[in-house]
Amino acid sequence: MRQIWITRAGPPEVLQIQEAPDPKPSQGEVRIRVAASGVNFADILGRMGLYPDLPRLPAVPGYEVAGQVDAVGPEISADWLGQEVLALTCFGGYADVVCVPEQQVFPRPAGMSAEEGAALPVNYLTAYQLIVVMGGLKAGETVLIHSAAGGVG
Repeated sequence: MRQIWITRAGPPEVLQIQEAPDPKPSQGEVRIRVAASGVNFADILGRMGLYPDLPRLPAVPGYEVAGQVDAVGPEISADWLGQEVLALTCFGGYADVVCVPEQQVFPRPAGMSAEEGAALPVNYLTAYQLIVVMGGLKAGETVLIHSAAGGVG
């Protein structure tokens, strides 16, 4: 499979495509054949060497993907096999294939393209966490979101 690696901090030219064997899913994981990877602010900051959670370089960026489950790890239901999904990868998503913990994988809604699905997890879950969980927004309340030029707001 192909992976895109950040070889050192810098401009987009530091990204390199490299070949690697397909990973095998471990306990609690599903393996996804990636159809689309999201490109979000964490990936860009990681490439620039400014994201604190980026694994030590060289590293494969990619925080979110959409694709199809093609293998499952031990004790994971075979019902996942063949499902179109979206997932939070916490890096590693710029690859043809990625293994992800089952709890970070969600069925992709019918009618949603892989490209739309790959752009959803980080943006949606970040906004939801901030507005509903931390902010306590309830049905019928109004909120002003400024600086809304990005996917999160």
